[in-house]
Amino acid sequence: MPAARGRCSALAVQPGLLDARGRILAEALFLEGHLAGARANGLSPELVDALERTVDHTHELAVLLATAARTTTGPEISGL
Repeated sequence: MPAARGRCSALAVQPGLLDARGRILAEALFLEGHLAGARANGLSPELVDALERTVDHTHELAVLLATAARTTTGPEISGL
């Protein structure tokens, strides 16, 4: 990852942020499927609660990554 190796522009970080966000969204969808299955099959309320919190957390992380990616596009950041 270029940003980890030293000095680089903010735009160099953006592809990694967008990639991570995409992977997080894919995981959220996967977890939502498990949550729906747990609810439909009457699994324990503790499991359903844990899955709900996990899904919420993945969505929050996706929002944070999107915000971080947006901050790499401003003219004051990219030097344009």
